[in-house]
Amino acid sequence: MLTTIDYLFIAIYFLIILIVGFWSGRKQEKEDYLIAGRKLKSLQATTTIFSSRIGAAILLTYTALVYLYGLGALWYFIGSVFGLFIFYFFGIKVKKLADREKFYTLPDFFFFLKGRFAGYLATIITIIIMFGWVVLNFTAGAKLIEEYTPISFEFSVVIVGVIILIYLLVGGFSAVVKTDIIQTIGIFLLFILMLYLLIKTDTKPQLVFMDLFNIPVQEIVSFFLAGFFIPMASPELWQRVYAIKDRKHFKRSLFFSSLFYFIIGFILLMIGLVIRIDIPNIDPDTSLIVGFSKLLPIGLAGLSVVIIYSSVSSSADTYMFTTAASVAQDFLEKTGLLKKEKLFIMMRLTMVVLMAMGITMALVIRDIVDATFFFVSMTMSLGFLVLVIWIYPKINRHSVNFSIFFCLAGVIIPSILFGISTTLVVYAGSLCITGLIFGFIVNYLKPLPG
Repeated sequence: MLTTIDYLFIAIYFLIILIVGFWSGRKQEKEDYLIAGRKLKSLQATTTIFSSRIGAAILLTYTALVYLYGLGALWYFIGSVFGLFIFYFFGIKVKKLADREKFYTLPDFFFFLKGRFAGYLATIITIIIMFGWVVLNFTAGAKLIEEYTPISFEFSVVIVGVIILIYLLVGGFSAVVKTDIIQTIGIFLLFILMLYLLIKTDTKPQLVFMDLFNIPVQEIVSFFLAGFFIPMASPELWQRVYAIKDRKHFKRSLFFSSLFYFIIGFILLMIGLVIRIDIPNIDPDTSLIVGFSKLLPIGLAGLSVVIIYSSVSSSADTYMFTTAASVAQDFLEKTGLLKKEKLFIMMRLTMVVLMAMGITMALVIRDIVDATFFFVSMTMSLGFLVLVIWIYPKINRHSVNFSIFFCLAGVIIPSILFGISTTLVVYAGSLCITGLIFGFIVNYLKPLPG
């Protein structure tokens, strides 16, 4: 349980991010609210890219995978790092195109290159993915609060959602970026706590190279693909690429954020292995939370609540804003249902509705690992195509459309028939390729422009 000082720290944190959110919302133009004026420099861009990536997916899901699979879970992180390396080169091209065409969202890329139908399919996937990450981070934040405090899971979800909603309504994307600086500081404090735990604990995990292969080949493939395709189809990462001032700042920020991401990932691996040995037979979803509560001294355990919550909220606000932007800009505005002058109002209304839906879904979906792989599998439908379009820009529109549609079927149908598992990634990837080939056949019979 937390002490009075711990609760005071939490209250101060909430107050700070609310003040920053209100301050960010002063006298904003459209570009400021939606994309931070496209003028992020290296420090801001590095912190917002880094902090948005260190959310429930990396903190809780990755630690849970380590708890379940040991060193074999590293394949997920190897895939993520390799994906970020590839995205570095692809992102340079995207940045140049986005600056010229004034892109705001990931689907803008598909609208511009492959037409309206592909753009709307990409919009649907983006909304599903981003809303899923919102729910996951709400769930993670609520489990954290429930573990350390007398507050129930249900009320914890509401607290997490409402705090984030308030500063997003006022400050928009600028508030996301500015609060990410604060939250990055929290993540580095978490890094220090993890190092402290590793130094003080008597348990010293052994890293044996061959342990990487002590899991089924199917799991190795699933983990690697899940990690690899996430950067390729992360709408929030693309949005930050658009918002960065120029190519020089893009290169710096992606390099440093990837470096910090790699360091945090390795330390999390070590922490997960320690918890796996010291605290057997606990829920993998909350292994990091329970591990901190049992292995850290009382005062430091309380501080970890604030820091982990900071990490989770830094991702949740990003995903919420990106989801709302895709609903308002990529769907309502492009279909003509929304006039441009009403965009600000609709963005705010959309965030309120999404927040209510996110809180409701978080109360229903409580398994973080399974839900993560469901939405990661959805991500593959875009990530795979982004890679294909980069390699072969002239790919026909039939292949793009069928690949997305088949991938959706490859996630949803097996989920219904066999349940959600890490295997969904393999199903999704296989169906993406099948849709691509089917599209080539259809285009041969009934050609469309690329």
